[in-house]
Amino acid sequence: MPYGYAASSGGTLAVTGLATGYLWLVVTGFVLVVAGALLVRVSFRRDRGPLER
Repeated sequence: MPYGYAASSGGTLAVTGLATGYLWLVVTGFVLVVAGALLVRVSFRRDRGPLER
């Protein structure tokens, strides 16, 4: 799964929540985007590929 997928799905949830007035949907989308960004930040290793240990 590409890293951008988590951000796009979270962003879509946030926009849908704003359009329909569901605050919990906006919060869920925001949490997904932040969690995806933190996951990328924590799991990034310089000079190694994504499948190397």
